Formats: sequence, structure tokens, C-alpha cells
Amino acid sequence: MLRSIRWKIALGIALPVLISLIGFSIADYYRRNDLLAIMAENSAVEMGEMTRGSLRHAMLWNDREMIRNALVDIGDQGSVLRVAIFDQDARLKVSDHPADFEPAPTLQSPGCVECHTSTGTLDKFSIILKLPNSSDPMVRSSTPVYNEPECYKCHDPNQETLGVIVTDYSLTGLTNQINKDMWIDVVASTVIALAFIVTLYIAAHFLIVKRVERLRFPLKRYAQGDLSARIALDAVNDEIDDLIFAFNKMADALEGEAQLKELANNARYSAVKEERHRLARELHDSTAQILGYVRNKATAVRMLIEQNKLPAAAAELRQLDEAAGNVFADLRQAILDLKTDIGEGQNIDSVLTEYVLSFERYSDIPTEVINEGVGEIQVPLGSDLQLLRIVQEALSNVRKHAGATRATVTLQVNDQNMLVLTIRDNGVGFNPQDDFSEHKPHFGLETMSERASAIGASFEITSKPGQGTQVIVKLPLMDKGEI
Repeated sequence: MLRSIRWKIALGIALPVLISLIGFSIADYYRRNDLLAIMAENSAVEMGEMTRGSLRHAMLWNDREMIRNALVDIGDQGSVLRVAIFDQDARLKVSDHPADFEPAPTLQSPGCVECHTSTGTLDKFSIILKLPNSSDPMVRSSTPVYNEPECYKCHDPNQETLGVIVTDYSLTGLTNQINKDMWIDVVASTVIALAFIVTLYIAAHFLIVKRVERLRFPLKRYAQGDLSARIALDAVNDEIDDLIFAFNKMADALEGEAQLKELANNARYSAVKEERHRLARELHDSTAQILGYVRNKATAVRMLIEQNKLPAAAAELRQLDEAAGNVFADLRQAILDLKTDIGEGQNIDSVLTEYVLSFERYSDIPTEVINEGVGEIQVPLGSDLQLLRIVQEALSNVRKHAGATRATVTLQVNDQNMLVLTIRDNGVGFNPQDDFSEHKPHFGLETMSERASAIGASFEITSKPGQGTQVIVKLPLMDKGEI
């Protein structure tokens, strides 16, 4: 349960609130208790002054019965527990409840020692205390009775005070009310905190946890390699929706990249497979046939030499030399085609220029690359290799079949932002519309057309007998900023 975000949020916020509210209630309890004590003590002092004023007339007449009756009237008030008059030596003189002061208090008794200063002089004083025979706290007030001129006839004029009026006030009702209020505050704080916990729990469930749980299954699928996993999103309203939107966008980009890589790998595999088929076809159509031809010619030369027909044997040997030269040229081109590739960071223009220079050296056919102001060409991924293979196939046809004395490879970009690749020769030409039978060579036209179609390019060949041949490939280029 404690792993749940709901409880972590609810308890993590509500518990400090609950502790704070209870702490505030307790602090308020002590504050109100202290305030009550101050108010009670002040009230007790004021009541003591009033009591002394009400007893002044009876004390001047020294009428003990009148004093006792007055004390009884004062003691009958609701909050007064007892009232008494003591002399300055703490001897009880008059009280409304004399039994409450048995045994008689001394100067060291609670409430007596507090109202005498260090010099023993009586002073106005109030204190909250709890007597040994009482379970409830009370306020004890001491009000000195001063020696006035009217009292000199009975008392020594040198005495400053004649005694003290002690009044005890009950705090039971007030303290009970304060305790009750404190517990009400504590219970109210607990209820508020619990309501806060429930509210936070529900809010965390619907606003966070329930929405986060929607991420669990798609993210698990995504972690297992399913790049098609997406998280349902109705609208972008807050940070979690922003996170979902960012994840979906990232997943789209990664899935697209994975698809492009898969297409590129498939294209490379297809290119390797086609290259192997092309080499097999080349070996079968040229090398294997020529080697068979060489074997037959060697047998004929041997027979002519045995018959002493040397001129005829020499003619056969010249044909053998020409055939061997053709085989050598085919093998050199096959090796060059296999070695030529487009590496990372290379441009199609520079690769074609390098290849054409090598082709020119071993074929003895003057060939050049013409770049009509194209500059650095950025073609779609994988298209550069297919363009290179088309050029290789076309120039191989020029060497083998065209009988040309010159060839060009032209690069240009037209108004439709299309790369136009043209391979042109001045050879014997042919009629492209002819229906070639199985016994006639196709010159790799079908392979070049398939390569162009694989990269979304158009393929066109124009030729006429005696007027050379043009192979034209048109490839749409990427816009600037496109990846």
C-alpha cells in the first residue's frame, strides 16, 4: 500500500497538516490556560480589594459578628470557595468556613509563604495552587489590611499592616471548559486532516495515478520491442499530457527510423542479391562462353599444328588472344564494380568521377563526368548506390556492345528539383523497341530499369542504329531541411 503514489501524496501532505493542527490546538490550550490564570489572578486581586472595602466599616467598629456575616455573604458567591481574615502572624481571626483551616496554616503553608516578601512584609498576591486535601486547582488571593489612623486606638501605630484577607476562588468550571475546548479542537483537527487525506487520495488517484497507470502497458510493450505501442491522448491539458504527447512523438520518430533502417537493410540485401545474380550472369554470358570458345580454339590450333598448317594455326591463335583480352577486360570491370562503393560522407558526384577515371583506363574508351552546376548533391538514403550500379551497368554495355569511341556521364538538376543522370555514347546504337528473343542479349536493360524503380526514379533509354545510345534516369531530390 505504501508503494502507492496515492498514499504517499495523501499521507505525506496530510500527516504534517494533522500534526500541525494538533500542535496548534495544544499550544492554544496552554496559551488559553495561561491567559485564564492571568485573568483569574487579576480578578481575584480586584475581588479582594472589593472584599476589603465591604469589610472596612465592620473592621473599624471591630464588630466580629458583622465581619463574620459579611464573610458568609461573600463566601456564598458562586465562584468563592472560602474567605478568611488572618493576622500578620498567620493566625485565623474570622472565616466563613473555619473547618477548612484546621489544622491552622503557618507562614510556610501554600498561599501563606507566597504572600510574604523576603522581609516578611505582607503584600497583595494571587496564586493558582492545589491544596493537599483538594483535587481541583483554585486561585488564592491575599489582600493586606492596612493600619489606618482610625485603628490606632486599638493597634500599634508602628504596624504597617494588621492582617490579610484570604479568598479562595474555584477554577473547576473554567479548566473543564478549557479542557473540553482543547479536545474539541483536537477532534476537529483530526476530522479535518482525515477529510484532507481522503480528498488528496481521490485527487491523486484521478489526476495522477489513474493516468500514470495508462502508461504502464504501452511502455511495457515498447520496452519489449513493440515500437507501434502508443498511449491514448485526448487533449494536451497538463504536464502528464505533455509527457504522453512527447512519448508518442518520440515513438513515431523511432518507428519511422526503424522502418527506414529495415527498408535500407532490405534494399542492401536486394542489391547484394542482384549483384550476385549479375556476376553469375556475366560469368555465364561472357567468361564461361569465352573460355569454352578458347578451349575449342586451342584444340583447333593443336590439330592445325599437327597437320603442319602453321598460317591457319597462327590465325586461330590471334582469335584466341582477342578472346583472352575480352575475358581479361570483363574480369577487370567486375573487380572494379565490386570494389567501387559509396562510403559514409562521400558524394555521388565524386564517386562517379573516380569510377569513370578507372573505367577509362582499362577500357581505352575516353569517358568523362559532366556536372552541370549541381554542386553537392543530396539524394535519398540508399539511392546513391543504385545510381552507381546503373552507371556501371550502362558503361559495361558501352564497352561490350556499343563499339563507341567516347562516352559521357552527365549530372544536372531540372526545374522540378529532380536529378537527371544521363549516360551517353557515340556507338552503333540499336532499336529499343525490338522484341529481344531469349537468344539475343538484353544488355542489362531490365536490371537498370528495376534499380531505378526501386528508388522511385524513372528510367528511359533512347537509341537508334548508327546514332549511339542515351540512358536517362530522373530521381526526385529531397527539399532543404528534409532528413
